[in-house]
Amino acid sequence: MSDTHDRAELVDLLLRGAVDLHCHSGPSVMERKLDHLEQIADAEEAGRHAVLFKDHFYSNAPVMNVLSRYRRGNRSIHLLSGVPLNNQLGGFNAHAVEYGLSLGARMVWMPTLCSRNHLTTAFRYNLHGRLGMRAPQALSVLDDFGHLRDEVKPILELIAEYDAVLCGGHLHISEMYPLFSEAKSRGVQRMVVSHPTYWIEARREDLAELSAMGVYLEHCACMLIEGVSRKFDFDTLRDYVDVAGIDRTIIGSDLGQTFNPRPVPGFRAVIELCLDLGFTPQQIRQMTCENACRLVGIDAPEGVEFRNVAPTA
Repeated sequence: MSDTHDRAELVDLLLRGAVDLHCHSGPSVMERKLDHLEQIADAEEAGRHAVLFKDHFYSNAPVMNVLSRYRRGNRSIHLLSGVPLNNQLGGFNAHAVEYGLSLGARMVWMPTLCSRNHLTTAFRYNLHGRLGMRAPQALSVLDDFGHLRDEVKPILELIAEYDAVLCGGHLHISEMYPLFSEAKSRGVQRMVVSHPTYWIEARREDLAELSAMGVYLEHCACMLIEGVSRKFDFDTLRDYVDVAGIDRTIIGSDLGQTFNPRPVPGFRAVIELCLDLGFTPQQIRQMTCENACRLVGIDAPEGVEFRNVAPTA
């Protein structure tokens, strides 16, 4: 491969083989822009390497098992799944975790939309009421004395046993430290915080400290690209990456909402943003592919080498 590329060609090359660990396709009680089959078709057409499908209310591990077995097309793409610990699966339910992990789920999300942090931060939105669902029970990993709840500990042991990924969900940053510390003591090797500066309220120093603990920081396209979900200025991403380090930074999409772009075009837009911010193609490859593969425990794709590639003006 030559050392210079047309900008559009370079973006296409970076999109090919990229990994999205945060895709919100349907079916879901929350209206989505596309369903799982449509997302798989988009990902295959773009040459994506892996997609992790997330729903806040059910484990899609059985769904991904069926789709992986019977779908047509490029069978090399990894269809990944997880287990969300919201009220709809019983909260801190080790039985649900064990069931999902035994079916191949690769990630366990601590409470998201049912976390106490989310409900107290987003109380005006009353999402469950708008969806016609009963009021949620606010969930926290900490008890009234600030100690990790006993029911969380068997879940951490299951994550360690299956060598799966622990995601902090929408817990507050103050809950993350005791959670990840206990997780490490129980053998959990794979940890991540999604959109750490949104809902989670992590500061720059938290990003550095979490990175030093071995936690990956996932920044999401839906917070960055132009649109109604954009949450912070473009240049801020550069600062966040510099603080945590390229080796611990992952870019996901967190897309699939009706009011946002589809995940693949959104991911393309954030790759272009990274080029605008001066990240090298190899650094972008790390953040959009290699780090995510390392986190979930799959081989990175072989093929294009970006270490000596620079975009043309």
